[in-house]
Amino acid sequence: MACLTSGNCRTITYAKSTGLCQLFVDIPSQYGSLVAQTGYVTLTVIDARRLSPPLFPVHGVTVAGHSDGTSGNTNNALTNPWGLAITTNNLLYVSDLGNYRIMKMKIGNLTGSVAAGTTGVSGSTATTFSYQTEIAVDAASNIYIADTNNCRVMLWRNNSSSGVVVGGNGTCGSSAMLIAHSVGLAVDSQGNIYVAETDNHRVTKWAVNATSGVVIAGITGVSGSDSQHLYSPYGLYLDESHSYLYIADYYNYRIQRYRIDIPSNGTTVAGGNGYGSASNQLNQPYDVCVSKKTGDIYIADKANHRIQRWSVGATSAITIVGTTGVSGTNATQLNGPSNVILDMNETFLYVSDIDNHRVQQYQLP
Repeated sequence: MACLTSGNCRTITYAKSTGLCQLFVDIPSQYGSLVAQTGYVTLTVIDARRLSPPLFPVHGVTVAGHSDGTSGNTNNALTNPWGLAITTNNLLYVSDLGNYRIMKMKIGNLTGSVAAGTTGVSGSTATTFSYQTEIAVDAASNIYIADTNNCRVMLWRNNSSSGVVVGGNGTCGSSAMLIAHSVGLAVDSQGNIYVAETDNHRVTKWAVNATSGVVIAGITGVSGSDSQHLYSPYGLYLDESHSYLYIADYYNYRIQRYRIDIPSNGTTVAGGNGYGSASNQLNQPYDVCVSKKTGDIYIADKANHRIQRWSVGATSAITIVGTTGVSGTNATQLNGPSNVILDMNETFLYVSDIDNHRVQQYQLP
């Protein structure tokens, strides 16, 4: 075995014979160990397998909007897309925030159609929105929309030309009948609606046809960082089979998990170490989704321009998409990701690349 011996050498070369070397200290490897001795290097327990190349960040494919990051209002363009939802037949719904509409796209076709709203027109009527953020689509292809600035949740039934209010009443407030700037949204199989109210620092549950909501996480009007409080909750993910609700706790830089069947304190399952860009930190987490197969948590870490994956019980994450702290438009970069979802088979991850005006698809390894 031989290696380079110059003082600034950072490279080794492997051979089957053994030679003099002065570079090595103990270097553990899953394939064996390099053990330093005086003037010699002894190679032990190693085989001919090759190390795999790094898996992350994965390369993305643009499935909605323009890949070069330009905005627009035609049916093949987006402006600041936020919420995402996908159906079993590969229909992708996109909350096209800057164009005040919900777009419906068939995966593989970059030209979509308007499923709700009026392109370029904001408002508070039955056909308009004002800053619509997260969305949910049920098994019947009905669309639920967090109409944030109108302080309401809208339901557009499949193929309808207008919506109806199913949460709040269009007036912002903190009573049980009102919503204050909803961002996060989830809907269960029974049609119950879960709303993250950023200004009220709470998450409310609205039963079908209810005229008021019930607080299931946070304390109305009171922000905080302990297990009872939230501080401007954003994205939601509902794990109905385990009765868990995951909350992107925006200004606490963490993901909280609550039991929805037994209202209680939240448990921090990611972040919670102050804002920052380290692997155990988040900076403006906008959204969260969870693998039904592995329990891995995927987080749209907006201000860090990355998607983080936290394994169950982990104390830090792996960056699977994006370059920490660096925005860009190439296939491995993001610019302020706002939403993250998995498809039904968990083959693909979809990300709203909000400041690149596009939606990216990533095949998971």
